[in-house]
Amino acid sequence: MRELLLPKFNNNDEGCVLVDWAVEDGDEVFADEVVAEVETAKALEELVADVDGVLHRLVEVGAQCEFGRPVGLLFDSHQERDDYLANLASAEVSTAPEGEDEDHDGGPEPILSDAARTLAQDHGIRSEQLRSLGKRVVKASDVQRLIDQGVMDQGAESAAAVAAGAAADAAAVVSLSTRQRAVAAVVSEAHRTIPAAFAAIAVDLTAFRATRGGAPYGLVELLVKAMAARQADFPLFFATPGADHTLVLASDANVGVTIDVGTGLFIPVLRDAARRPIGDLADDLMDFRVSALRQNFRGDAFADEAITLSLHNDPDIILAAPIVHPGRTCVVTLCAERSEVALAEDGTPFTRPVTTVAVTYDHRYLNGRDAVRFLTAVKQDLESADAIARLAG
Repeated sequence: MRELLLPKFNNNDEGCVLVDWAVEDGDEVFADEVVAEVETAKALEELVADVDGVLHRLVEVGAQCEFGRPVGLLFDSHQERDDYLANLASAEVSTAPEGEDEDHDGGPEPILSDAARTLAQDHGIRSEQLRSLGKRVVKASDVQRLIDQGVMDQGAESAAAVAAGAAADAAAVVSLSTRQRAVAAVVSEAHRTIPAAFAAIAVDLTAFRATRGGAPYGLVELLVKAMAARQADFPLFFATPGADHTLVLASDANVGVTIDVGTGLFIPVLRDAARRPIGDLADDLMDFRVSALRQNFRGDAFADEAITLSLHNDPDIILAAPIVHPGRTCVVTLCAERSEVALAEDGTPFTRPVTTVAVTYDHRYLNGRDAVRFLTAVKQDLESADAIARLAG
């Protein structure tokens, strides 16, 4: 028997979410075959088997998994797996309280995993419904199938009423996709562990419009340069939380930028953004969008991110506050460009192009005053023709 270990796909995450199994429980797999798909804070990754074997799953779809921990077992044969399950069931029965393995009618009760027991209790699944599965060992996925089929506790209602109720429920309930369940797990973990705060600032784009001309870059690339240029002044915004209330400062201003072209959210990294020409960054961003469409990113495209830029450029978006991913201290947001009415010094109204730049930050490491100072510094660079020329030069 070999453990199917989850490798560490990047240094910024402590773990990931198992999005989908590519192989059924108990099926044979071959060395280098993809057996599961997992999602880190940055991308989807494939988990491959290192040897031939018969797969036994240890975690369910949607589970939060730690790097270096087993998510499955690979047995040399079906018989070896059967023996393992038999021994496991026998051990659980022997440690159960007296009488726990029988129901009120004297029939044997199935053995439930902890996750299966919790799920059954939350959804009112009865013992006879669990026994109807015909399994000695019941896992959470088995209980979920009962829930999906609408087999719920209906007390003294007739079988016909139960079936009618299940049909009605099925018409009103939509199950989340495996990808969305993975997103839910990441978001829940972020909200549970990170005390986030938020600040936003309006940026006048008049100077950007006037100086850009036909230059082969856009506001996204210019903002990346403006953020990266401030690393020395605001190093904690480019840091990774460590143990015992410490932060590991980044050596380079590597900026992760969200890319979503309808095939999922990716956060590839623009490396060394402070020193590289803005045209190179524009080329990289175009390559990232093509890779997102084809879903063929390079293996190092998501490595060594120091700060994140989240793009919300739909025309009507004026404000957005994304989550701070575990492993980061903040995420900067760029919203859509819009027109705003302003007054000249003589009181004459005029319109000007503006956008909103915001930062969501982990309040354990960054304070509101620092967030405002950071945003103000970026705003000054984006509103100054001289600063724009320096960043784009």
